[in-house]
Amino acid sequence: MPSVHGALIDAGPCPYLPGRSFHAFHITHEVDDALYRVLLDNRFRRNADIFYRPTCPGCEACQPIRVAVAGYAPRRDQRRAWAKNRDLAFTWHGRGLDDERLALWRLYQAEVHGDDDDEPPLRFATADAGISGGELHARDGAGRLLGVALCDVVGDAWSSVYCYWDPAERGRGLGTVLAMAEIAEAARRGLRWWYPGFWVAGCAKMTYKARFGPAEVLSGGVWRPYNPPPDAVPLA
Repeated sequence: MPSVHGALIDAGPCPYLPGRSFHAFHITHEVDDALYRVLLDNRFRRNADIFYRPTCPGCEACQPIRVAVAGYAPRRDQRRAWAKNRDLAFTWHGRGLDDERLALWRLYQAEVHGDDDDEPPLRFATADAGISGGELHARDGAGRLLGVALCDVVGDAWSSVYCYWDPAERGRGLGTVLAMAEIAEAARRGLRWWYPGFWVAGCAKMTYKARFGPAEVLSGGVWRPYNPPPDAVPLA
């Protein structure tokens, strides 16, 4: 990996596993597409303009996971979700947060996460951080915006950053469908890999990522085939 410079940060309570603290190495210099592509294979992720790698003492639960785009094989439940949403149109847009997207994000935060804070997070204020990418929008036949997926596209890789969707349409499985739409668009562009972030053993809200596969996890610096546990939960 190229030499990078940064600082170790105590980020407070772990967002994934209870009773633990979260420490990370933050890069303190500019990161471009080429460097970020390498960082993705070295346990780094991006949150707004922060590029970080978990460095928690005695814990390596945060394992990057990726799917070979050409080899992606939808599960039966994913095929059902896709069929249920055949009325949706997916389009590519630049990053942003206009009134329509802001209203949808606030609704999602309040009803899905129980968060009534109206202030958009830093990921929207510094959405690109100099990294190429954009957003996939899902609209129904009436033109209503039902879901948004923020994405980075670097080299041969598509990295899923964040998604939000209309909680009134929860029965559609929009989280699953947006992920499938990302993979489909990555395939259309001829990209090799889809990176959904970290898979964290013991964290139920993260296990859905292993339902997209065949998947690989980065363990001990080596990408290894991964078979999801039978109790992995689907993405709503």
